[in-house]
Amino acid sequence: MTSTVRRVTFRVSRERALDLDGEVWYAGPVDAPIRSGVSAETLAELRDAVEAIKHFVLGLAEEVAVIVEYVYDLPGVSPEVWRAHRELRDRLCEAGLSEDDRAELLLSA
Repeated sequence: MTSTVRRVTFRVSRERALDLDGEVWYAGPVDAPIRSGVSAETLAELRDAVEAIKHFVLGLAEEVAVIVEYVYDLPGVSPEVWRAHRELRDRLCEAGLSEDDRAELLLSA
């Protein structure tokens, strides 16, 4: 028996939260049956919130594997920059660099 992996894309942006009177991260599903998204103060919290709702927005049982792709929509950062970043990250992974070494390398560049 073969299990099917489903995918869902969330567009991530910075939004003004009126109730907090400040900026938050917002993730809204793209091309999903349910359009409601989630918000959080940090990207780590946002990823946790997306993980918690990904099956719900697709109308799938929890047993179904769902991979989330994030598309970042930030002013002044073009899709080409994100693509170049992903390519660099992939090449650094292929070169065997640990996550900590990749972060240190990118912070020092």
